[in-house]
Amino acid sequence: MSGNAKYDFETMVQVAKMYYQKEMNQQDIAKEFGWSRSMVSMILSEAKECGIIEVRIHDLTSNDEELSQQLKERFNLQDCIVVPTSATSLPLLLKIVAGQAARFAAKAIRNHSVVGMAWGTTCQEFMSAFPENSNLVDVNVVPLIGGSARISLEYQLNEMVRIFAEKLKGIPSFIYAPSQGDTMEDKMLYMKSLYMQDIAQKWKRLDTVIISVGAPPEYYAGQMNLDPYELREKFLENPLRPVGDIHARRITYNGKFINSDYDNRLICAEEADLRNARKVICVAGGKHKSLSIIGALRTKLIHSLIIAASTARIVLDLLDSEPDPAQ
Repeated sequence: MSGNAKYDFETMVQVAKMYYQKEMNQQDIAKEFGWSRSMVSMILSEAKECGIIEVRIHDLTSNDEELSQQLKERFNLQDCIVVPTSATSLPLLLKIVAGQAARFAAKAIRNHSVVGMAWGTTCQEFMSAFPENSNLVDVNVVPLIGGSARISLEYQLNEMVRIFAEKLKGIPSFIYAPSQGDTMEDKMLYMKSLYMQDIAQKWKRLDTVIISVGAPPEYYAGQMNLDPYELREKFLENPLRPVGDIHARRITYNGKFINSDYDNRLICAEEADLRNARKVICVAGGKHKSLSIIGALRTKLIHSLIIAASTARIVLDLLDSEPDPAQ
C-alpha cells in the first residue's frame, strides 16, 4: 500500500503492463493471479486515478490549427486540414488522411456539377472512404487522364470513376484511350474522336477536382529512403528537373509544369482546365512526397489541402531551411 491508494504501485504497474502492453484481457490476468475479474478492473481504475495509466485519444477528425494556418498563409489556400495522426505506416496514414478528405469533399461538391478525378493510391483511398449518403444529385464524374497499363485498381481510373459515381448516385464518364499517345499525331487522333471531344468539353466545365501528388521520380526508381533535405539540393541545382506530378503532368520544385514531348503527349486535362475549376482539392501524405507537395502548392493550382501533420511539419521545415537565393 502507498499513500491513499488501495493497491501498491508495483501491482498496479504490473497489471497495467499486462493489460495494455501484452494485450491480455482482464479474465486472463485474474486467472494468473487467482483474483476475480472485478478485482483486476478495480486495480486498473485505481492505476488511472494515480496517474500510472494515462489515456490519450487522438481525434482523427480534428485539425491542427497552427500548422493549418501556416500552410494557408504561405500558399494562399482557401482551406487546409492538417490531420493530427501519429500513424507511421504509410497505408494507414493515407487511409486516415483520405477519410478526412472524403468528409471535406462531401460538403464541397455541388449538385448539378462536373467532378474530375485523378488516379493513384491516395485517390483510390479517398474514393473508398467517401460516404454513400451524401445526398448529392446530378453529379458527373469524369477521369482526368486516360487509361494505364498497370492492373492495380488505383490506376484503373474508369473503374474508380464508376464506383465513385455510384456512391454519388451520379453519372460516370469514361475515357477509352491510353494515358499517353505514342506520338503527338497519335494523341491528336484520339482527341478528335467523338467521345474524347465530349470528355474535353467536360474538362473545361470542371467544378470540383480531386487530386494527389506523385512522388519524385527517384522514389519510383527504388531510392525510397532518400533524405528529402539532401534530395532537395538536386532540384535547387536544376530548376527544370521534375519533382513529381499532378495527374501525370510533371511539375518542378518551383511549381512550373514541364513542357516536354513526354508531357505534351499525355491524354489528360490541361493545366488551364484545372485552373478554371472552382475548387481543386489535394490529398497528400508521406515523407517521400514532401518535396512534390511543395512543388504542387507552388503551382498555385490548389485551393484546398488535406495533409498529414507529420508531412506538413516536414514541408514547413523544408521551406524554412531553404537557402536564401540572394546569398
